[in-house]
Amino acid sequence: MPQTLNTRVTSLEESMRRAFIAIEALTEKEKKLDDVLVVLAKAQIATQQSMQETERRFQETDKRFEETDRRGREIDARIEKLVIAIGEMLRNRQ
Repeated sequence: MPQTLNTRVTSLEESMRRAFIAIEALTEKEKKLDDVLVVLAKAQIATQQSMQETERRFQETDKRFEETDRRGREIDARIEKLVIAIGEMLRNRQ
């Protein structure tokens, strides 16, 4: 009987040793996972900031296109008036 008890104790000790090794491995993996989550969170923040900057630049570009279009229409109107004025001037000379 003492041999069986000793065998059981040894078996339990070995099981405990393996359990502690597994717990340590899980703890290390959890730490690595936490580190990766921090990196991912920082990357997400950087991505959002980049997207906001891109959106700001698109809005700025849209404003510039609208301003260019407005100026183009004004120039077209001025050219049209100038052509009309030149035409009237030529007609009045004859």
